[in-house]
Amino acid sequence: MNDLSELRVSSGSSDLAREDVQEVPSARGSLPCNRLGQLLMLPGQIVSLLVLVVPLAVAFYMSFTDWTPTHGSLLQATLVGFDNYKELLVYDTRFVEAVVRTLLISTVCLALEFVLGLSLAVLFLREFRGKAILFSAFLTPMMILPVVVGYTFWMLFQSNGPINQLLMLVFGSGAGPQWFRSTPLAISAVIITEVWHWTPLFFLILLSGLNAIPENPVRAAVILGATPRQVFWRIVLPMLKPVIIVAFVIRAMEIVKLFDEVFMLTRGGPGTSTETISLYIYKLAFADFQLAYGAAAAFLVLLGTLVLIHLLLAPIRNQLLEARR
Repeated sequence: MNDLSELRVSSGSSDLAREDVQEVPSARGSLPCNRLGQLLMLPGQIVSLLVLVVPLAVAFYMSFTDWTPTHGSLLQATLVGFDNYKELLVYDTRFVEAVVRTLLISTVCLALEFVLGLSLAVLFLREFRGKAILFSAFLTPMMILPVVVGYTFWMLFQSNGPINQLLMLVFGSGAGPQWFRSTPLAISAVIITEVWHWTPLFFLILLSGLNAIPENPVRAAVILGATPRQVFWRIVLPMLKPVIIVAFVIRAMEIVKLFDEVFMLTRGGPGTSTETISLYIYKLAFADFQLAYGAAAAFLVLLGTLVLIHLLLAPIRNQLLEARR
């Protein structure tokens, strides 16, 4: 028996030794695999560098020059320092008005989209007939291209279009409003189009957040006698705060770049009353061929967007830091 046990121990130790010996080549063999993986990722990294970083660096350099396509090579352009940025911030009232107008449209659109999206999300928490069909219908606008949405609403808002026909039928007036000849009506048309297009995104995000809220706090509040309104405002909405902030951040990044709908609806008119910052930069670069000046405007917008996103994400960042402590 002792000999048998010694044999098992020795055989077991030899097996462990064999496993150790086999593990060494496998560990060594993982190094070529890692190098192979890095080599396979290299083409994608090079493409990303060429597509993203290089044009960004060229545009940043361009913003400090007076270069235009008619002045020859960019390398021969004269460096003007921060003159383009100073011109934009101090003397270019059209740029400042475009920024303010974009912020105004964005604020109204985000507020309406949030209220409508949250209302729809609360409604769809319940079971009712035709819920699946309505859910797909409400998400459909988000899947349509912005250019198509802009052109569709441009036709709807025509003087003899369906919207004016409906208004004349309801109010009995002789003629509908001229949506694109009045500044308030043109801005309203842009806001209506944008809200119709992107409310489904708020609806989808907030509905996902409501479905992820744990049931125990809600049940405890109901047992303690809280009304449905108190449960919503004091329990559900505070727990939904991170999801709401994420929804606002996603939409804020997109709506600052508002271009397609405005371009198809009003071209920035009447005059420049609906000209957003993206449309103004487009006109600078591709209509007036002031590429350096437009690049400076684009980087100012980029900086402002980063600051805005930083402020919007501050509550979530503070909450994460407190959780780590």
